[in-house]
Amino acid sequence: MADELSDIAKARKDLLWGMYADLRLHSRHAEMLRSTVVNFMIVIASLLIAAITGDGHVGYSDLVPCVGVMCVGLLGLGFAASYTELHERNRRRAMRLRDAVDAEFLGGPGFTLAQLLEESDQVHENSRLYRWSRRVTGSTQRFWFFLPALVLLAGVVLTAVAV
Repeated sequence: MADELSDIAKARKDLLWGMYADLRLHSRHAEMLRSTVVNFMIVIASLLIAAITGDGHVGYSDLVPCVGVMCVGLLGLGFAASYTELHERNRRRAMRLRDAVDAEFLGGPGFTLAQLLEESDQVHENSRLYRWSRRVTGSTQRFWFFLPALVLLAGVVLTAVAV
């Protein structure tokens, strides 16, 4: 009977840990997709802007590519928002599973995974580099919204100039 219970506990731990690892992988995948699409969007917008401004002025004949830059920025912003939400959802689910593993299997004496991560985060967050970079850039999630918003703004300005 005791062996059966330990087999069930081991299977439960393996299941929770496997789900945790899977959700972390899904979270990373959403981050990779978001960064890849935003980078691709910047390349497309750069090509369009180079074509628009290649002759030295922006005129009515450049209206379609100007609207294209605006659309690229709008699509990029929507994609960044969607995949930020997906990343956060999977990250929070993974943290919940990690907390369950901590509570059920590491709740005794010693450190839990959450405690070890919190301790290492505190050391990092107290560093000068972290405080300086966060003052300059803010959250990295804002960065992924800033780039498509900048492309959208460039598209709006170019469209206004072209009209």
